[in-house]
Amino acid sequence: MTPTPVRRLPSSQGHDSAPLRSQLVIYSSLSKQKEGFIPLQSDTVTMYTCGLTVNYLMHIGHARCYVFWDIVHRYLQYLGFKVTHVSNVTDISVDDNILRRLRETGESFQQLVTRHTQDYIEDRRRLGIADPYTYSIATQHIHEMIELVQQLLDQGHAYIADDGVYFRISTYPEYGKLSGIDPGKLRTGASGRITKDEYDKESVGDFALWKRAAPGEPYWHSPWGPGRPGWHIECSAMSRKYLGETIDISGGGEDNIFPHHENSIAQSEAASGKSYVRFWMHVRHLMLNGERMSKSTGNFITAREAASKYGAALVRLSLLSTHYRKRMDFTETLIAAAEGRIKQLQYAIAVLRFFKEKKPPTKPKDDLLSMAIGEAEEQFRAAMNDDFNTALAITQLFHFIESLHHHIDKYHELGSNIVEKTLFVLEGICTILFGDLYEKELAPIPDSHTRQLVEFILTEREQLRQNKDFNKADVLRKMLRESGIEVIDTPDGPIWWKTAQPAL
Repeated sequence: MTPTPVRRLPSSQGHDSAPLRSQLVIYSSLSKQKEGFIPLQSDTVTMYTCGLTVNYLMHIGHARCYVFWDIVHRYLQYLGFKVTHVSNVTDISVDDNILRRLRETGESFQQLVTRHTQDYIEDRRRLGIADPYTYSIATQHIHEMIELVQQLLDQGHAYIADDGVYFRISTYPEYGKLSGIDPGKLRTGASGRITKDEYDKESVGDFALWKRAAPGEPYWHSPWGPGRPGWHIECSAMSRKYLGETIDISGGGEDNIFPHHENSIAQSEAASGKSYVRFWMHVRHLMLNGERMSKSTGNFITAREAASKYGAALVRLSLLSTHYRKRMDFTETLIAAAEGRIKQLQYAIAVLRFFKEKKPPTKPKDDLLSMAIGEAEEQFRAAMNDDFNTALAITQLFHFIESLHHHIDKYHELGSNIVEKTLFVLEGICTILFGDLYEKELAPIPDSHTRQLVEFILTEREQLRQNKDFNKADVLRKMLRESGIEVIDTPDGPIWWKTAQPAL
């Protein structure tokens, strides 16, 4: 599977893209500061991101992470990089929650994780997220994990205990450099998810590379008996297979910093003797109505529920409206603000297409809009080059949309060249921000049958309006809206567009 191509903005075509690339700075969770981004290979970026543990549906907190990585992927492509993006699917995790889910559903372990893996990929696509270069599925890489565990044993970085194999953190002096954790102050249970079943080890900070299976648990065969790999070894083994021992970018949610990414660094660098990840990036938590999401309290919404209720483009815009390193709150107020912006954008695209069909000649005031679109490009790039500041990029986009509406309201005309340029630039920017939803939801092109039917209804509606029969005209407009067609009346005639709702 090859990375999804992203259309370049006009000013980046046919020119040396090196100056654009050199302006990109990324905040590194490792150095705790912004750094100029220079990949290992001048034209290629290797990128590994943590995906879902497939024991339930993706929620909107997960979606915030995955939408952001899609933005990073697409913007790097816009800058001219070839992006090799690998994202894992954790279908191995065995804990009390999964065992309880198996009892609730009556499914086997394999049935549960297979179903939710399919759900996960479908939900990503529902939000317009491009498929990565590969989905690295943990259960398909047990051999690579066993090889890495054996290497660590051979090097003296790991040891065999009664209940499995552990990494010996005393052999890795830099342990704690990502999280700031002092290994001498670790205590039982401090790392949460993994230490619950780690009890037979030399030091409290040591972590499992392989766990022997308890009776009734799923297991895989290994030189150390039936069991399962530790949580952290999965990513180290899979990223090494597809991307090499050192990669450019890796990250996940802020909760991955410790223990997961700290332990991944330790085992990867101990094995290779090389730097594991050059730029670590982490997305802050998402709150729901001011509170942490929790299924037990009902303060919880899945990504597919949100997309169905609000529309996928609206959800995606909402999730990008706060910088990824800031905690955000998903509220109805946030949704309402995004809804207004979506309508603004859809109307702008519809107006531009309306003028495009008229094929107007060049107009005297086109230069004013040409300058505005050039400034919009520069402002968009400046925001994105500053650590992928999507909140500012969105603000700059809608400043231009407002300027576009103002220009049209004032002059009531656009030349064909500026229409083409503006549509092209909007498509380029929106394909980065909205991903595959640009064509699906923001600017879907109606088929010929829909177009003919809508034009016929609008002709009838215009006749009703001329006859002052506004009640019947409003009935037709309402009928179109319920069928997924929005209509705006302008001095130049009605402008309409197809929404993401079911069309005629």
